[in-house]
Amino acid sequence: MKLEQTISRLFSSVFHPLVIPTLGLIILFNLPTFVAFSIPDQAKRFILLMVFINTALLPVLSIFLLKRTGIIKDVLLDDRSDRIIPLLMASIFLFITYYLLRRVNLPSIIYFYLMGATLMVLASLVITFWWKISIHMVSLGGITGFLISTALLLNVNISLLIILVFLISGMVGTSRVILNSHNLSQVFAGYLMGVGIMLALFFFLRA
Repeated sequence: MKLEQTISRLFSSVFHPLVIPTLGLIILFNLPTFVAFSIPDQAKRFILLMVFINTALLPVLSIFLLKRTGIIKDVLLDDRSDRIIPLLMASIFLFITYYLLRRVNLPSIIYFYLMGATLMVLASLVITFWWKISIHMVSLGGITGFLISTALLLNVNISLLIILVFLISGMVGTSRVILNSHNLSQVFAGYLMGVGIMLALFFFLRA
């Protein structure tokens, strides 16, 4: 049982929601599509750095600051009420990132991705007032929906990658249940919401 929990903590840490926005762009920039070829390498590094700082580093620092000031009880945010302010701040950081990059001439799929991530965080924030939905699974559902949309919109075959992300999502969801962080309904609801929001946004904007 101890080994299961250790492995579960490892999966939860490696595929933490805060690294998913950056991971999605890393994948996009390495796919054989016009997106990767149309953006200079230096610009890619700048975009990735900006996204990482705004969606991972600043939220982490904010969580530690909230803990230090006593606003939240635990940096792991296991308590539902502790998640509200960090989620609000994460949505603000994401929107700022979207706004700043929107002023640059980039492929529209990047804007859609960041907008989708912002909407997922806002939806999670609203739900968290009443229910502890799995943020891990929302983010993994989002990147799953993003990859499916990318495959269809950019006409690129990434079936194996989508299957891999689906399997990783299953392992992370299982890990969250093993750690007693969520129950099955919270895990499934989070994943389906992430997939649904990202697919709906991409196809709505495409239309």
